[in-house]
Amino acid sequence: MKRFSVLFALFAIICSCSSPREGKYRIQIYATNDLHGKFFDSLYSDNKANRVSMANISAYMRECRASAGEENVVFLDLGDALQGDNASYYSNFIDTNRRDGRHLFARIAEYVGYDALVVGNHDVETGHPVYDRLLDELHVPYLAANSPKNDGSGSYFDEYAIIRRGGIKIAVIGMTNPNIKSWLDESLWSGMHFVEIEHLADSLVRSVKAAENPDVTILAIHAGLGNGSNDLENPARYLASRLQGVDVIFAAHDHQRCCEKIFNGTDSTLLLEGACRAQYLSLADIELEFSADSLVGKRICGELLPMEGVEKDEAYLAHFKEYFNRVKSFTNRKVGTLEKDLQTCDAYFGPSDYMSLIHSIQLNASGADISFAAPLTTNGLIKAGDFDFQGLFTIYPFENQLFVIELTGRQIKDYLECSYSYWISTMRHKDDHIINLVHDTSKGNYQYRYSFRNMPYNFDSAANIDYEVDVRQPFGKRIAIKGMSDGRPFHADSLYTVALSSYRASGGGDLLVKGAGIAADSLSSIVVKKLDDLRTLIYNMYMNGEDKNIKEWNNWKFVPENWTADALRRDKALLFPQAR
Repeated sequence: MKRFSVLFALFAIICSCSSPREGKYRIQIYATNDLHGKFFDSLYSDNKANRVSMANISAYMRECRASAGEENVVFLDLGDALQGDNASYYSNFIDTNRRDGRHLFARIAEYVGYDALVVGNHDVETGHPVYDRLLDELHVPYLAANSPKNDGSGSYFDEYAIIRRGGIKIAVIGMTNPNIKSWLDESLWSGMHFVEIEHLADSLVRSVKAAENPDVTILAIHAGLGNGSNDLENPARYLASRLQGVDVIFAAHDHQRCCEKIFNGTDSTLLLEGACRAQYLSLADIELEFSADSLVGKRICGELLPMEGVEKDEAYLAHFKEYFNRVKSFTNRKVGTLEKDLQTCDAYFGPSDYMSLIHSIQLNASGADISFAAPLTTNGLIKAGDFDFQGLFTIYPFENQLFVIELTGRQIKDYLECSYSYWISTMRHKDDHIINLVHDTSKGNYQYRYSFRNMPYNFDSAANIDYEVDVRQPFGKRIAIKGMSDGRPFHADSLYTVALSSYRASGGGDLLVKGAGIAADSLSSIVVKKLDDLRTLIYNMYMNGEDKNIKEWNNWKFVPENWTADALRRDKALLFPQAR
């Protein structure tokens, strides 16, 4: 009887598979990107909450599956989920004894029903122990087809996923950002390397389509939109305009919003990206029409779905409540005390308390001659008094290590020239902008019309050298170094040790390559010391009572001051109208 039941079941499967598809089929493909640890609806304080989080997304996806049918919904994540919040930090680096069995994100991925995940650069930044654990614990594919192993035995992560829904076969090809080697020390990605997406995408799409014959082909990349040129870090628009055989490209990484169709020479490719931190779901709504099992029509529409206003999933929050409470307990531990408010946006307009803290820890921990650092939180505020681990995330949000490199005095000067070229404009008149701004008059809310033209996390200043930045001068002639801050002379031909983040030492921001003129493949040769991650160093400084060693670094200024003082006030009011 049991054997007959098995044979009958097999016969039913064969018959159903051989039945020709007729009529219309509809598949909805949803995606999150750049979650950055926004797993919970609270910032672990009674009066601080996330406006949106995975709790909103979980509720929305639950409703989607209920209304459209489980068999018609696909759910993807495009990477950078493992960094940016204390929930991810706690699961990555504190809860390493696997008390709960699996990593928090592996359990969340299963709960919300992801079908495949893409590896982001910040996921790789967590290091082998974390992402190797995810590879082992996830119940769905973890994708990065452009991460071949150095021994030639295949891709370190999965190349693609085949997902079947309601009689439709969907191929999801995933790739991570190939510029990882320019941001992260090789120890974090040992055993593999990264191939440019454009070099691999066309051949991989063709080989997957030939091997799998999917009805729908998705390219899911942790890479940004770009402007249509073949940009290594942000190639999505370029790929959409040239790649054949792909129905939808899901982009990520640059935290932009995009829902557009781009002509690729034959037809149009839908390109989607949904900002970051659970603000939006990207939706590709696909309708296929079959006649006698032949595909005769395909309609693809896209939409960005805002999560603000979506009721949070109380069942999700209850399911992870015990873990949330542990993260909350960890987060609310006192780290240190601030004598006055720390406002991070002050760093863009001259020496600041915020940058004095970063420079001090880098110099004190490393013993280097000079420190380079940029503000990594654009507009954060920590009030005077005791602060906790959440405040520490505001001070230093990334898991960058502290490195020490060697540069000549001339290279140091050229490095700073490059940094301030991103940062400021050449002033022709005292009423000009001093900050290199973009003015977008299309934005309805006046206060958001002004923004930095370049990424402010590349605005490095220096400590322990005294210098001036002449805003009237062009690139290459702005920086005048007066000497070391302790009174010693500074020489262009002398060799100095410089403390900076591992991101910068690996080539991030191109300040060492374009500024100091060091070949990208030679960067590792100038590294002389590697220390702990900077957030841990700051934490240890406060816990050990060494914060008394923080020095107020007023070692540089914009000149001429009769121009710059007013210009800085004007531009600060435009960029940060709420700041004091």
